[in-house]
Amino acid sequence: MLSTLNVSHTGLNAARIAIENVSNNIANENTPGYKKRVVQLSELAQSDSRFTGRGVLADATYRITSQYMYDKLISENTKSNYYDKLSDMLGSVEAIFKETETSGFSVNLSRYFQSIEDLRTNPNSEVYKSALKNQGSILVDSLQNLYSSIEKQQEFEKNELNVNVGKVNGLLKEIGEVNQKIEKFSATNDLLDKRDQLELELSKYVDIEVNGQSSGYYELKIGGQVAISNNTNVRTIEFLDEKSSQIDKFSFKDYDPVTRTTTIIDSIKNDYDPATRTVTSKNLDANDIVTYKLNNQVEVSVTIGESLTMDWNGDGTETTEPVTIDNITRALVHKINTNPDTKGLITAYNGDYALDSSGNKIINNSKDNYLRIESNFPGVENSFEARVSIEKRDNVDPSIVETDGRMVVYKSDIESREPENKVGIGIFGKEIPLKSGLIKAQIENLSSESPNNKFQVYLDKLDSLAQTLGDIADKYIKTGSDSYIYGEDASDSSMGDITFIGLFSGASVKTLKFDKNVVNELNQEKLDYLATIQWKTDLSYDGKGQDTSSTSGKTSLLEYFREVRVNVSADKESSNFLLDTQENIKLSLENSYNQLVKVDKDDEMLNLMKFQAAYTANAKIVTAIDEMIQTLLGLKR
Repeated sequence: MLSTLNVSHTGLNAARIAIENVSNNIANENTPGYKKRVVQLSELAQSDSRFTGRGVLADATYRITSQYMYDKLISENTKSNYYDKLSDMLGSVEAIFKETETSGFSVNLSRYFQSIEDLRTNPNSEVYKSALKNQGSILVDSLQNLYSSIEKQQEFEKNELNVNVGKVNGLLKEIGEVNQKIEKFSATNDLLDKRDQLELELSKYVDIEVNGQSSGYYELKIGGQVAISNNTNVRTIEFLDEKSSQIDKFSFKDYDPVTRTTTIIDSIKNDYDPATRTVTSKNLDANDIVTYKLNNQVEVSVTIGESLTMDWNGDGTETTEPVTIDNITRALVHKINTNPDTKGLITAYNGDYALDSSGNKIINNSKDNYLRIESNFPGVENSFEARVSIEKRDNVDPSIVETDGRMVVYKSDIESREPENKVGIGIFGKEIPLKSGLIKAQIENLSSESPNNKFQVYLDKLDSLAQTLGDIADKYIKTGSDSYIYGEDASDSSMGDITFIGLFSGASVKTLKFDKNVVNELNQEKLDYLATIQWKTDLSYDGKGQDTSSTSGKTSLLEYFREVRVNVSADKESSNFLLDTQENIKLSLENSYNQLVKVDKDDEMLNLMKFQAAYTANAKIVTAIDEMIQTLLGLKR
C-alpha cells in the first residue's frame, strides 16, 4: 500500500512538471527563436519481483525540431536575402534614371539638339549661341550627375559591405561564446535555441553549412570555408579590396594562318586584317606621323625624320638622332612620358619590363618592342581610352596625305589588361567563394570582373554614350552635299579633308567636356553636320569608330539612352520576380517548420487539461490510500 502511495506521488510530480512545461511554452510563445518543449516521461525500472510498477519519471525536457527542415530553411533564407538585396540595389539605380516630361537626360539631349537647329537657322544670333552654350553644359552635367549618382550608390554599398562583414564576425563570435557555455554547462535547450537563432541571422548575410550539432563536435562553414571549428575556434572574416591598373599594348599582329595564332611583333609595321586573315606591309617612311590619343583630348605625335634628343638605349646617355621606323616606338614612349598632359596619368614603356631584386624596372631598349601604356593609378575609376593613329604623308610634300594613308591602331584585346576592382571576403587572405546571401549580392555588384555587376554595366553604357558623343562632335569628313564620315575615329582611318569641330571632347563620362568657346566658331557647314547627328540611327558604341557595315547594335543617341533606361527597369522587374518566387518558397518552408516547432495555444491547452486530469487522478489515489490506511489503523484499535 505504501508502494502504491509512492507510485501516486511520482504521478503527481510528473504531472506537475508537465504542467510547468505547458506554462513555460505558453509564456514563451512569442520569444524569438524559442522552440516548444516536450516533457519526456518514462516508467521507473522495476527493482524487485512485484507485480505492480514503481511509478513514472519525468527524466528530460527536449525541443521539438527538424534538422532537415532547419537546414533547408537556412538555405532558402540565404537565397531570399540575396534577391532582396539585389532588388534593393537595382531599385536605387532605377530611381537615379527616373525622368519626367520636363527633366532628365533625354529631355536635355532633345533641348541640345533643338538649340543646334535654332542656331543653324541663324548662325550669327547671339541669343541662339548663348542657348547652345547653356544646353551643351547642361547636357554634360546631367550625364555626369547620372554617372556620379551610380558611383555614390556603389560607394554606399561598399561601406555597407564593410559593416556587414563586421556583423558576420560579431555573429560568429556570439556563436562561439554560446558553444563555450554549452561545453561548460551542457547543451541546455535555451542555449541550443540561441545558437539556432544566431545561425539563422548569419544566413541572411552568407551561405553557411553547419555540421555536428548533435554529436558534440560543432563546425560552421561559410562558402565552403571553415569559420568555426572545434566548437569554439572562431576565425575572423576579412574584407578584401584589391585594385589593378589598366595596361594597354599597341602593335600590329603577325598572324600565322596555320596555327591561327597572333604574336606581337616589333614596332608598328604591319596591318593585320582579321576578315581576310592577311598581313599587309605598312612600313613607315619620311614625314609619316604616328599619334597617340588619350581620352579623345590629348594627342602626342612623332614624325618620321624629326630629330629627338633622348636616352635612346637606356644607358643614361642622351643623344640626338632622327626618328626612323626602327626607333619610332621608343620615340613615342619618350614623348608620352615627357608630355605634361599625360605623364601624370599614364606611363609608357617600350614593351614589357622585369623587376630586379630592388624593384627597379628592367627594359630592353636596345631595339623597338611595342608600345605598352600603364595607368599610374589602380582601379576602374582610373581607366582611360586611347588609340594610335597613323597618317602616311608624301615623302616630298608633307601636306599631302597618301592614298589609303590613314589608319587607326587599337590596343590588343588579347595582350592588354583591363583595370579591375576586386571586392570580396576571405579568411587569412583566402577569398571565400560565396554562393548566395546579402553579401554575395553586394560583392557581385562591386567587383568589376563579375559578369553580374549591374552597376558596372550601367556605368560602361554611359561611358560608351559619352565616348560616342565626344567622338562624332569632334571631327568629320564631308563626302557629299549631305553625307559625312562621322567622328574622329572614322576620320582617322578614312580619306578626305578632315574638318575639326571640338565641340565635345573626352572618351568617358568623367572626361567629357563641352567647349563653349567653340560655339562662337561654328559656321553653317559645321552646324549642318551637327544637326544630322540627331537623326543618325547607325551610331556605333564600341569605341572603334562609326562602322556602318552592319546595323547590329547601332542606334541614335536618344534611343541608345532610352534602351539603357529600359534595361535598368527590366533588370529591376526581373529581380522582383525572382524575389517574389524565392519569398514564396521560403514562406512555405517557414510555415511548415513553424507548425512543427512553434508553440500552439490550442495544443498546449489540451495538454494542460490532460496533465491536470492526471494530477487530479493521482491525487484521488493518494486520498483513497490515505482512507485505507486510516481504516486499517482503526481496525487495530
